[in-house]
Amino acid sequence: MTPETSPIYILVLLLVIGGAGGFLSGLLGVGGGVLFVPALFFAMTALGFDAQHAMHIAVATSLLIVFATGSTSAVSHYKRGGVDLSLVKSWGPFILLGVAIGALFASSIDGDVLKRVFAGITLLISAYMAFGREKITGEGVAWLTMKVQRAFCIVIGMISSMIGVGGAILTVPMMSYSGMPMQKAVGTGAALGIVISLPGTIGFMLSGMLHNIDGLPPYSVGYVNFAAAAAIVPTAMLLAPVGVKISHAMPRLMLRRVFAAVLVIVSIRMFMSL
Repeated sequence: MTPETSPIYILVLLLVIGGAGGFLSGLLGVGGGVLFVPALFFAMTALGFDAQHAMHIAVATSLLIVFATGSTSAVSHYKRGGVDLSLVKSWGPFILLGVAIGALFASSIDGDVLKRVFAGITLLISAYMAFGREKITGEGVAWLTMKVQRAFCIVIGMISSMIGVGGAILTVPMMSYSGMPMQKAVGTGAALGIVISLPGTIGFMLSGMLHNIDGLPPYSVGYVNFAAAAAIVPTAMLLAPVGVKISHAMPRLMLRRVFAAVLVIVSIRMFMSL
């Protein structure tokens, strides 16, 4: 066993990742899943668990962590007036429908396919957030009617539950594109992440149990590993409010660019693991 694969090293790494993911959850509304999924994947493979299931474990456990960090982030944004509750109520049921569909099929999809989907989507979204024109607040988009938005929400729920993120990498750009101020889009994205992460977590727990998977890490319920979540959640929840505070003080354009940069880094790292 090398130092990099020792349980102590992995534990310290997960604590650090938790802090970083929690900070990003508050700053960008992303729930931290863009960091948690690759971190958990590499941790599980480094500890010698079957690579066949490592990505499913990473995705499922990330959803549990995203629920905890996203809840903290959403509450902090809400206290600052940064959550559009009417949009959460309008989009929520359709995102929930997509989550149910995604969780149903995710366990039957090859781990490498999930990795490619995760990396590809984050790279595309990062390009838009970095170079797309920021719309004037309140500027409408004729084709993006509420019916179209709700259809997109079903797809967003499916993709998010399958790749282990809170959905903000997709909902925040859509809100930004429709003219919502970036800070409010981030806060609303965090709130919508709760709608995705909790049912997604339950779905992966049930899916892993129904498939009776062998070789899962200790303290797992289905594909969800509670030991890894317990290592990440404390530091993540501690630093999420710090990210929220900085988010509301940061210029909107800079916030978009930071959002894009984080997605590029994670996407490249995930492609390198293929």
